[in-house]
Amino acid sequence: MLSNMKTVTIKADAEFDALLSLLAGRLSTTRSRVIRDAVRNYQRHLDREELRQKIRSASLKTRDQALNAADEWDAVNADGL
Repeated sequence: MLSNMKTVTIKADAEFDALLSLLAGRLSTTRSRVIRDAVRNYQRHLDREELRQKIRSASLKTRDQALNAADEWDAVNADGL
């Protein structure tokens, strides 16, 4: 798998570098693996947030439609039908 890997260079201050090394040590993995996993996790987080927003929007639309239907039903009932 390493033969297909591209090299990416990032700039990091001493604090970030130390944190990255600490995480790699705690996880018994490489610093590169920590960064790859972090980026993938961030992507999943963004995807979930996007889905949550879509669900919320659909839920609000459905709620509005239900309220409109209830208002129409009340109007029909008020007409004595």
